[in-house]
Amino acid sequence: MLALIKLLITQRFGEVSETINSQIEALPLADVEDLVKVFLSFNSLTDLESWLQERLSGEILL
Repeated sequence: MLALIKLLITQRFGEVSETINSQIEALPLADVEDLVKVFLSFNSLTDLESWLQERLSGEILL
């Protein structure tokens, strides 16, 4: 599932930074599943970055 979401992100937003890749790889499986569910609602890479920061700081957004 991790490879799939990374592929979708790359296809939609282009190559992303190593920081973003590392943040995605650090997500627990449940958060990766949540990311798959909300990914299509992101309008920009900034939306993804904000979602990742909220998840990694312990906040939960759906």
